[in-house]
Amino acid sequence: MFGLSSGRIPTKVLVMASFFVGINIILSRIGAVMLFNNSVRMSFGNVPLIISGILLGPFAGFMTGIVSDLLGFLINSHGAAFHPGFTISSGLTGFIPGVVVLVTGRFGFQRFSLVSVVASNILVYLLISGLLNTVWLTHLLGTGFWVLFPARLASHGVVTIINITLVYAVIKSFQKTNLVPNVLQN
Repeated sequence: MFGLSSGRIPTKVLVMASFFVGINIILSRIGAVMLFNNSVRMSFGNVPLIISGILLGPFAGFMTGIVSDLLGFLINSHGAAFHPGFTISSGLTGFIPGVVVLVTGRFGFQRFSLVSVVASNILVYLLISGLLNTVWLTHLLGTGFWVLFPARLASHGVVTIINITLVYAVIKSFQKTNLVPNVLQN
């Protein structure tokens, strides 16, 4: 399922996913800057989740996102209440890039192509940061969607441009050092 040939997850995938969980927690919880009355969190926490989806596949990317959010919340909640929507969003942030890599591979693009990285980041930006997380914030803050949406879209647009550069550089580094587990069928 999702590129895993047997029912077991390889140890290398578990270790790498754990590594990405730790980096996500550091970038999202400790290295984040809260703006606009805590309605916008500026961080590069999506980078390890997107990389996880691209390198490890959609299932491992999804699980990396779920575990990252739950552990990150337990370690540092930023004083906010728990909302399961953010956990789903975090999981989808890892899942979407894995699916994008599989789909773009069907159209002849290489697994680590710039097209895959850009498409992954833009989909996460629009669907997760733009739409879903804004909806979850309207639940928590009691603020209207259209009040939060423009500021979130603008700030996360800037972060997404930087994310594309970071993700592509890291993916190429993993590829050059041959640290990529063979979990996706290509």
